Amino acid sequence: MKFDEIGEFGFIESIKNECITTLKDVIKGIGDDCAVFGPYSGRVLLFTTDMLVEDIHFVKAKITPYQLGWKSIAVNLSDIAAMGGRPLILLISLAIPSEMDVEIIQDLYKGMKDICEHYKVNIVGGDTVASPDKLVINVSLIGDAKENEVLYRSGARAGDSIYLTGNIGDSFAGLKILKKEISPSEPIASHFIKIHNEPKPLIETGMAIAASGFANAMIDVSDGLLSDLGHICKESDVGAILFRSKVPLSSELKLLASREKFNPLKLALSGGEDYILLLTVPQINIKDFEIVCKDKGLLPLYLIGKIVEGKGIKMVNDDGSLEEIDIKGFNHFSPSLL
Repeated sequence: MKFDEIGEFGFIESIKNECITTLKDVIKGIGDDCAVFGPYSGRVLLFTTDMLVEDIHFVKAKITPYQLGWKSIAVNLSDIAAMGGRPLILLISLAIPSEMDVEIIQDLYKGMKDICEHYKVNIVGGDTVASPDKLVINVSLIGDAKENEVLYRSGARAGDSIYLTGNIGDSFAGLKILKKEISPSEPIASHFIKIHNEPKPLIETGMAIAASGFANAMIDVSDGLLSDLGHICKESDVGAILFRSKVPLSSELKLLASREKFNPLKLALSGGEDYILLLTVPQINIKDFEIVCKDKGLLPLYLIGKIVEGKGIKMVNDDGSLEEIDIKGFNHFSPSLL
């Protein structure tokens, strides 16, 4: 079997068993935004890592070195946010073509240092090696959280309400503009490109949601709403229903869609890299949860659906009919989805 047949998530499923040789201190291994290790005096350690490869995750001509440095850290920070944790330290490994200008890597590190300063994270080491022709960036991040506050993908229960902490689709629109699949005029083009190239991980929001104790499950939207909701459903052994009219789309995306003649909802459901939080809250906690979010300034907050028994994801259309939808999102080794 080839990798383009099995796909990223199929491969992960095929190797995840027997990876843990001893259960000592391992609370969660493969299958969530972070591995969880501990506990130590009531806290646990969170581990996550992401790799960015030139011409797969980024094209140098379409992102500045500073933005690339920022984004390479942001995607890892978002994994910590998805668990309700705080980031602490990170390691950076680079594979650099020998002919690349040193100034490019210095600007890359400027972006990394600035986002780390903003989120109070220390860069403590890493590795630098030569690459034959492509720039490769790998970031490994360690964070922590209170043991009883960590939110997993596996906690959703039938009856939970599904929430998003922001609009979806804007980042994927930015990617489509960068790939010249759509060509809007300025300033709207720059608006979407900036969102795609400079994501803002929701660390404080994630920590506040976890500390409230009102949520059952959480994930960041990196692969696309349907794909990431699918991860929660799979790990929790549940299904989901989304309300078509409740999926939050920005006014800018709706305007772009009307001008460029595409379906903004379809783009928003399958696109990724929004890095907002998707979570589930049991019915008994909804009122208190929304009060806490309002008091802590964690708005916008959108109720977009509910968790149900069974399998799969369905959509309630505007006329009340129920439509079964395919779960598609970003998946390595499946270029047609990009």
